[in-house]
Amino acid sequence: MNTSRNVKRKRHPTPALQIARMEPIAQTVASLNKPTRVADHISHNLKHRHLQLMAIGGAIGAGFFLGSGVAISQAGPALLVAYLLAGAMIYLVMRALGELTLAHPSPGSFAAYTTRFVGPFAGFITGWSYWLSLLLVGVAEITGIGLLLHRWYPAIPQWIPALCATLLLYTINMRTVKSFGESEYWLSMIKVVTIIAVLLCGLAILVFRIGDVGRHAHVANIWQHGGILPKGFSGLLAALPLVIFSFGGTEVIGLAAAETDRPEYALPRAINGVFFRIILFYVGSLAIVMMLYPWNSFDPKESLFVLVLKQAGFAAAAGMVTFVAISAFFSSSNTVLYGSSRILHALASSGDAPARLQMLNNRKIPYLSVTLSGAVLMLGVVFNYLAPDKIFGYLFSSVAWIVLWVWTTIMLCHFNYWRALSKGSAPRVNFRLPGAPYTNWAIILAIGVIAVLIATNGTTRITFYVIASWLGILIVAYDVKSYEQSTTTGSN
Repeated sequence: MNTSRNVKRKRHPTPALQIARMEPIAQTVASLNKPTRVADHISHNLKHRHLQLMAIGGAIGAGFFLGSGVAISQAGPALLVAYLLAGAMIYLVMRALGELTLAHPSPGSFAAYTTRFVGPFAGFITGWSYWLSLLLVGVAEITGIGLLLHRWYPAIPQWIPALCATLLLYTINMRTVKSFGESEYWLSMIKVVTIIAVLLCGLAILVFRIGDVGRHAHVANIWQHGGILPKGFSGLLAALPLVIFSFGGTEVIGLAAAETDRPEYALPRAINGVFFRIILFYVGSLAIVMMLYPWNSFDPKESLFVLVLKQAGFAAAAGMVTFVAISAFFSSSNTVLYGSSRILHALASSGDAPARLQMLNNRKIPYLSVTLSGAVLMLGVVFNYLAPDKIFGYLFSSVAWIVLWVWTTIMLCHFNYWRALSKGSAPRVNFRLPGAPYTNWAIILAIGVIAVLIATNGTTRITFYVIASWLGILIVAYDVKSYEQSTTTGSN
C-alpha cells in the first residue's frame, strides 16, 4: 500500500513541486528577451558567398585605390615583387589560421589561439593590438571617404561625410549579421567588377594598340626603365608598409567563420582563393598599367585606374573611379567595424576586457562591442576635423607593425598546434598548412627581416616608437588586470 501511495505521489506532484519544475522554463523564456553573454549564442547566418567576398573586400581598400601611384613612384616595378612576396606570405598565414579554425572553432579566432598555444599575455597583446589596427585602418578608410567627397563638393567640410559614413556603418552593424554580410557582398562586388574592367580595358589597349598609349605600350615597359629594382632595395622597402597595410584585414575571415553556417566548407574555399586573387587584382592590374605607361612617367597624385579607363574611351572615368573608391573605402570600413567588435567580444569572453562587452542583444549582435568600436572609429571624424591633410599618411606604417605581429603569432600558434598534433593530442583536419613546420619558421624569419628593414627606415621609424609606446600601455594594463584577478581570487 505504501508503495502504491508513493507511486501515486510521483504521478501527481504537488502544486509547489509543479511550480518549482516550471521555474527553469520560465527563466529560460525570460532570458530570450534579455542580452545573452555566451559565445555559443552568436549568429550563424553568414554564407559561403559572404565569406568569399569578405576575403576580397578585406584586401582591397585605401592602399590600392589611393596609394598605388605613390607606391609605383617610390618602388617602380619592384612593387610587383613586393605584392607577390607579401601575397605568398599572407596565403600561408591564412592556411595556418584556417587549419587552426577548423581544428579548434572559436569566436576569438587567432586571439583565442594565441592565448591557448602561446600564453595569456601574448593573447592579451594580440587581441587588443589587432583591435587597434582594425580601427586605425577604419580611420584611414573613413578619411578616404571624406577626401573624395570633399573633392566632389568642396563646400562641404571633409569631416561631415566622414561622420555620415560612420553613422551608417554603425547602423548596418547593429542589425543582423546577415545584413552586414549582404552589404559587404555587394560593396565588394563593385570593387571586383571595376578592377576586372580596368584589366580588360588595359589588355584591349595593349593588344589592339588603341590610341597613342597603345602604340607605345609593350610588356618590356616593365623592365626597360631601370630594371625590376630601379631604386634598389630601398625602393622596395619604402613600398612594404603600403603592401602590408593593403593585406591587413584578410584575417577577419577567421573571425567571421564563427558566424558562418558551414565553416568547414566555406573557409577553405575562401582562403585558397586569396593568393590567386592577389595575383589577379594587385599584380595583374598594376602590371598592365606599367605595360601601358613607363612607371617613371606617373603622377603620384593621379589615379592609375582613371588613366586606363580614359584611354579606353570612358570620358566619365574619373567620376566612376571616384564612386568606386568611395564604395571601396566604405566596404573596408564595414569589415573593420565588424571585425573590431568581434575581437572585442572575444576579449571580453576570455576575461581580457570588461565582461559586459560580451553581451548579445536579441539579434545576436555584441551591441556594446559594436558601440565601443564605433565610438573609437568616430575619433577618425575628429581627426578629419583637426588635421584633414595629414591623418591619412600617419596610419600606414603603424598598422603594418601590428599586422606583422598578428601574422607572427598565428604562425607560432600553428607551430605549437602542429607539435600537439604530432603527439596525437590535437584533432586533425583535412585543410592543412603546406610544408609545416618548416613553412612556419620561414614565414617568421621573413617577417623578422621585414620588421628590421622597416624599423631602420627613416621615414617609418617614428611609428616604431608609437607601437613601442602602445606595447608599454598594454603591459601595464595586463599587470593591472592580473593583480585585480589575483586580489579577487584571494578574497574569495
